[in-house]
Amino acid sequence: MLSPYQPEPVELQRARQLMLSRPGECVALTNFFLQRKEIDPAKLVNSRQDFDHQEMAKHYRTREQSQAAWQIQALCQANEGLMLPADVSINRAITLAKKYRQPDTEAASLMIKAKLALAQQNPNLASTLLDDADEQLTNNSSRNLQEALHLLQASTLLHRHKTDEARLAFEKIRVQAQENNQPILQAWANYLLAEYYQLLQQDELALSHYVETLNLLGKRRQYYLKAMAAEKAANINAALGSGEQAIHYANLASSEFELLGNPNLLISSLLNLGRVTRTSSHDASLALVYFFNALDLAKNMADTDHIAQLYLEIGHSYRVLQIDAEARHYLTLARTSFERSQDVPRQIDALLQLGQLYMAQDENGLALLQFEQAQTLAEKLNDVPRLIECHRLLAELFELSDNPTQALAHHKAYHDYYARVSQLNRLLTQSLVQDSDQQLQQERELAGLRQANEQALHEKQRFTLLASSLGLILPLLLYGWLRNHARSRRLQQQNKELHHSLLTESRTGLPNWRQLMHRLPQEMAKSQLRSEQWYLNEAEAQPFNDKIYYLLLHVPFMVDLSERLGLMHATAIQKELGTYLNSRIHPEARLYDLREGQFIYVISQRQVNSLQQTITSLERMFAEFPSPFKLDQRLAIGIIGHPFLPKAPHALDDMRLGDILYLAMAAAHQIANQTGDKAWVELLAVDCQQAAFFHGDIRHCCIQAILKGLVKVNSSHKKQHIDWHALAPELVMSI
Repeated sequence: MLSPYQPEPVELQRARQLMLSRPGECVALTNFFLQRKEIDPAKLVNSRQDFDHQEMAKHYRTREQSQAAWQIQALCQANEGLMLPADVSINRAITLAKKYRQPDTEAASLMIKAKLALAQQNPNLASTLLDDADEQLTNNSSRNLQEALHLLQASTLLHRHKTDEARLAFEKIRVQAQENNQPILQAWANYLLAEYYQLLQQDELALSHYVETLNLLGKRRQYYLKAMAAEKAANINAALGSGEQAIHYANLASSEFELLGNPNLLISSLLNLGRVTRTSSHDASLALVYFFNALDLAKNMADTDHIAQLYLEIGHSYRVLQIDAEARHYLTLARTSFERSQDVPRQIDALLQLGQLYMAQDENGLALLQFEQAQTLAEKLNDVPRLIECHRLLAELFELSDNPTQALAHHKAYHDYYARVSQLNRLLTQSLVQDSDQQLQQERELAGLRQANEQALHEKQRFTLLASSLGLILPLLLYGWLRNHARSRRLQQQNKELHHSLLTESRTGLPNWRQLMHRLPQEMAKSQLRSEQWYLNEAEAQPFNDKIYYLLLHVPFMVDLSERLGLMHATAIQKELGTYLNSRIHPEARLYDLREGQFIYVISQRQVNSLQQTITSLERMFAEFPSPFKLDQRLAIGIIGHPFLPKAPHALDDMRLGDILYLAMAAAHQIANQTGDKAWVELLAVDCQQAAFFHGDIRHCCIQAILKGLVKVNSSHKKQHIDWHALAPELVMSI
């Protein structure tokens, strides 16, 4: 870090937030950050040189920031499915950590590389990497790193089919997390234990652990883990015939993936929800709703793989509903898409669905063509489950066609394949059960109890000695504790006061720009989420009515108050104004003092009956401020709503929206200078998709959008008073 007071760069903070929800943007942000020059800590300026220090922070990156950026980029690339680039990125992080002799950072990077190896089904490499990471950690290493290492080591054991050792490791982690009140770590251990029981085909035990994982997480914002646990619980319930529970957990999984914000995972979850609904409740109509919602998302992302899968599921659902024309249309689209992408297993599924559709329509010849083509493809892949289904359907078709010889041949093939799979499953189950043999487990538990008993006796002896020593030094310890407690309380109070002063404008006592920037990203994220939900769930052509209004106020008398009245009178008026404004603003609104006579007034559209009424209230509030001095109270107000583009809420970030807000206030200034009266200007994007129009210099783009009618202008005076060309950046720069 550049100094103890320098926070993590905005690019890396945003990249961490987007790691699961939008990994592509996360990769772009880390690439942008890594274009900065790396600076040697020995060349850092003195922390007292604030201006130089801040400028350097904008254009350079430290060693620690570089390593964090490579780690984040590797994880984001892996989430995007780019495993080779992810491996390159994490190797860069490992090289840097070795170069600068930072063992904890090297251990963290090695653990990320081990996760990538597990994702590529290479547990032996993962085990080697984790051993290397373990060598780098010491007793002074971060507790989180050590806990993550233990979880990864246990997962690696499970991937290497050392099931007994993996279970003991997961149980140990779970018990320690429970004792140390670490519910998130306990939830991860529970989730991985559930996967262990699924591997042993003990579905009831796996289900209980997935449910316990969800209970431990409760309302915590662990969207990814909750969604994965809920989806696994839904699939197990569906397999066990618990339809209502399956639908409940599938719905929960979709909700959590939606909160996570990753459209790819949400599409997969909606696919699963539709299948569970169609299978468990036999409601193919409701399943179609979920499939079409997922199809809209997939088309927006041009996700051809998911689009093809959705075509198959939609066609299947229409076939169940006996809407034959639609079923044939979507199943044909699915078969063509799978054939184009060379996804042979799913191409077989589409052919089998088409064959069943033709068979239901008594078009046995067409059905036979589909089934035989599916059988040929399945034989090439040696796909036994699909071969079983092919022979079952062919036997049924030949029975309907009064061809008992062919029907009998396919019945025999069906039973032969089925017997082979059943025997394989029995052998696999026996092998897995032998790995966790009850007698061996009891012997191991008995040995563990003996060891625990010996350790307890040793601890008892140590405790007796320690208690005797503590009895002698207890008064001194009590005095030290009381003194430290009083000092801690004093420091906490000082920290609280310092935090309050940092977030408050000292002259008026109002929230300052730091408090605005602290709250703005969360506020904008919630507004963007509501906008996306409105766009996805829009049943009728209704405008988005859940904006947040930002009103940028310029108060003339606050600009040169000290020069005109002197410091004593100016300080008194500023304090009085802050107290006065706090008592007059709407209870659900917020007012920030940005200095230099500028204020930002923030209020939700739900609290605004009429924007004109709100503006009038603000003008009256400043006009009625009691003061013995003559004050210039002609306000110039710029107004925008967020999201500025409701159908593309992520197109503009906080900085670009701020530029638009200042453009609106500049136009209001122009009117006020011309008329000598107070003025306000609101900029409002028309209700259509125009995100691409705003790429580039935002002020120039916004002025062009106003001139082309893509941005509507509302004003207290005639809009013809505004010379937009005079506000363009080029003209300002040329002057």
